[in-house]
Amino acid sequence: MRKGIAEARSATIEFNTKALDHLQSKGYKFVQVKGLTIDKHYDYVEPHYLVLVPMKELPTDPLKRDIYEPIGSALLYQWASEKNEYPEIVIANNLYNN
Repeated sequence: MRKGIAEARSATIEFNTKALDHLQSKGYKFVQVKGLTIDKHYDYVEPHYLVLVPMKELPTDPLKRDIYEPIGSALLYQWASEKNEYPEIVIANNLYNN
């Protein structure tokens, strides 16, 4: 639970096509999609927030399987071009500026 709260607080980068292009220029290839409730608990059924965690490579450990999407995917660019009020989509900034 604490990790979900920490990730939600660090996720302050606005999600848009410019941010996706910036991530690609920095060498990021994927985002891990994490769903959080309004009180910052992990939930994929009815999330209030979608936190996108940038990643340069996918984990090879089978125990770290999760939901990933390539940064250049049509789905992410569609989401970025739409006005999303619910669920709110943000990018985790703990890796964004690296």
